[in-house]
Amino acid sequence: MAEFSELVKNFDKIRDYMRDFFVYGFKARGDFTQKSLRTYDNERRRIESYLNKYIKWDTSNKGKRVFISLDSSKIACNPLYAAWKSKSFTSNDIMLHFYILDTLKENEALDIEALTDKICDKSGVCFDSQMVRIKSKEYVNEGIITTSKQGKSLYYSLSKDYLSTITENYENLLFLLKYYQEVSPFGVIGSSLLDNVNEKNDIFSFKHHFIVHTLEDNILNDILLAMKNNRKISFINQSTRLDIISTILGVPLKIFVSSKSGRRYVCIYNEFRKRFINLRLDYIKSIKLLDTYKNIDLLRENLNKNLSKCWGVSFGGNSRVEQISVKLYIEEDKEEYVINRLNREGRGGKICRLEKNIFLYTKELFDTNEIMSWVKSFTGRIISVEGTNKVIIDKFYNDMKKMQQLYYGGE
Repeated sequence: MAEFSELVKNFDKIRDYMRDFFVYGFKARGDFTQKSLRTYDNERRRIESYLNKYIKWDTSNKGKRVFISLDSSKIACNPLYAAWKSKSFTSNDIMLHFYILDTLKENEALDIEALTDKICDKSGVCFDSQMVRIKSKEYVNEGIITTSKQGKSLYYSLSKDYLSTITENYENLLFLLKYYQEVSPFGVIGSSLLDNVNEKNDIFSFKHHFIVHTLEDNILNDILLAMKNNRKISFINQSTRLDIISTILGVPLKIFVSSKSGRRYVCIYNEFRKRFINLRLDYIKSIKLLDTYKNIDLLRENLNKNLSKCWGVSFGGNSRVEQISVKLYIEEDKEEYVINRLNREGRGGKICRLEKNIFLYTKELFDTNEIMSWVKSFTGRIISVEGTNKVIIDKFYNDMKKMQQLYYGGE
């Protein structure tokens, strides 16, 4: 029987458990169908060991449900970073970690044979030189060890790059990292650097803090690599809401981030459907980088032409552009701030003063449904709403009638 361990080999696995059972917080043990319930119990214990201070639970007709509960304005560091910092290792990994670093600390530079011999002399444990080479190469990739060529041999030495030595503005760098770790993609890098110098964020707090999206950073990294090299990608897209799994192939062009929820989307050109689509990063799994796309500049040019007609992330169900017009009553002598809001939030829509206190906002866009929550925020000032998407316009008026009946009764 395999022993329970807090450490993980496959981050995608822990990402799914953490998101579906702890972040969304509506699933119970009986909803777990991928493997045995013993597997679920092990994963739950592992996650609870990372997040024990933030785990809450309640009961429903489905049973006990566990979830993450925290006040994001009161945390100094994203607690979900703990999952990134938990990686499994073998006994040889941990021994070589200390033996290699300790040996190189006492020696300026060594080739693999000399490094292996000195480890054996110093520790009494003799490793195969190929094992030492593999581990040393891993640390070269991590930046812990540097290499230099002397004749035909490769020599290894400890990196001399530390936070305190790479810049004269060390205190400013710490200040920057404390902010970066909580607001930027790949913030776990900043968190790890601070861990290495025993520093914590003691300056910044955030009212709106979208901590969950760090779970997608490995997906984001692969997508950005493909974008940098103009590569196509294929990936598994799994919607937990609709329970649909599909394989998608396309050219990634842009990353969109919601200012409201922090949710991240990748905009790709889907060659099969011959159109742009946006997909949520938290639904994406198993990215594969494919061959280079030759006409990438043309795709980017076409995308930029289309972006002005996107209110959110939808390119609509077809290529036709929809129109919407909203007539508003605004007391212009007293409510200039409302007019300023129209200009600030209107995303390129036209604002026309029809007469005193009467204004008309118009915009062309792909999906009228996306703008309606913003339009409804002007309830009380709306005189009329018109548009080419009659289904959405009729729904708006029906919603207003239902609201009127709810608050005032009658017809």
